[in-house]
Amino acid sequence: MHYQIRQGYWRSDTDAPVRAIDDIGLPGSTAVVGADFPGLRPTFLVAQGDEVTAGQVLFTDRNHSQIAHVAPCAGTVAQLEYGPRRTLSACVIKPVGKTTSAAQQVTPLDDSTDVSVRHVLQGRGMWPAFRTRPFGRTPAPDDRPFAIFVNAVQGAAAPDPHVVLDGRMEMFAKGADVLTKLTDGLVHVCQSKGAPLCPVTNRVRVTTFGGTMASALAGTHIDRLCPVQSGRQVWTVGYQDVVAIGHLFATGQYAADRVVAVGGPLLESPKLVRTILGARIADITANHIADGANPVFRSGTPLNAHEAVFLGRFDMQVTATPRPVSKVQASWKSWLSFTQGALIPTASLDRALAPRVLSVPLMRALSVGDSDAARRLGCLALVEEDVAILCRLCTSGADYRVLLRHVLDELMEDAA
Repeated sequence: MHYQIRQGYWRSDTDAPVRAIDDIGLPGSTAVVGADFPGLRPTFLVAQGDEVTAGQVLFTDRNHSQIAHVAPCAGTVAQLEYGPRRTLSACVIKPVGKTTSAAQQVTPLDDSTDVSVRHVLQGRGMWPAFRTRPFGRTPAPDDRPFAIFVNAVQGAAAPDPHVVLDGRMEMFAKGADVLTKLTDGLVHVCQSKGAPLCPVTNRVRVTTFGGTMASALAGTHIDRLCPVQSGRQVWTVGYQDVVAIGHLFATGQYAADRVVAVGGPLLESPKLVRTILGARIADITANHIADGANPVFRSGTPLNAHEAVFLGRFDMQVTATPRPVSKVQASWKSWLSFTQGALIPTASLDRALAPRVLSVPLMRALSVGDSDAARRLGCLALVEEDVAILCRLCTSGADYRVLLRHVLDELMEDAA
């Protein structure tokens, strides 16, 4: 089945997709960043200066000790930082070398039951690849979703999944099959038009999406195929993480490699590079930006990019833009420039969200922190990436991603 999405922001890029992948090797540093896991409070099992191996447990979730976060590569723990209320800020690792695949022992892992699959995914660092709807958090160890959504739809300027999965289709199919052990429902593989990325079975369904940039959002797929309802939870996971899950169960080895699209006005043309999770963005782009440039690095999609030092856990795109020149203004002009404007309803706002949510009433509820009204309007079906377009179209200057996160956190606490 194919869905043509008409709501949302239409793509403006017309560049031909990049098909060659540059292998840039290990970055100078890599990190697990707390911003990717809201509210996570770590229990560190390593100390600054410790040597770690690829896949070694760095810390566990204090609330769920079964869920481990692991090192993406061998190296030295360079920095451990806490954020507010002892949440995770960052765990930085400086790579010291790369273990060759020939030296690694291939040991297939048990994927015959739900219990064995959960034990492996939680203890070997792959459980944090899942995110829940509602709330956009890492699932609890005992959660069982109504369905699982694998997002393999190519976004604007993002890597083409068919290119990324070239030579890895078997591992992707293996990973999709493993996911069926975690749910009694379907595993939905959502992709762009083209040859199916994996075999269709009675538990794995392939659906294609196209149209606006919203067609690449997991929230759009969920809205069309399995809308979030009271008491029903679904999970989302990226297609490159599904490959890593298949690789883990087939070989017993943790795979942290990630193909990332590198773009921005400081590059002559877009590039695809192969790096690892949490890589320092300056290292990813080092060979593609002219010497002497002073760029601002952003991680995420064009509509949901945020300034960052390290590649986001769920991101497959980074951009490099010129650093803006600061201008000195009179104090009263500076105050006016940061004053939030009025929310003016427009036709573009009404069509902004692909999920069937009333945009303007939701924006008003989020602006005043009315969590009850936001819940009635359907905010539980959304996460930050779904409302990023509102920040671009709205005249008020409000960041609806931050406002939505506050409301979701409040609703989650009330539901606990």
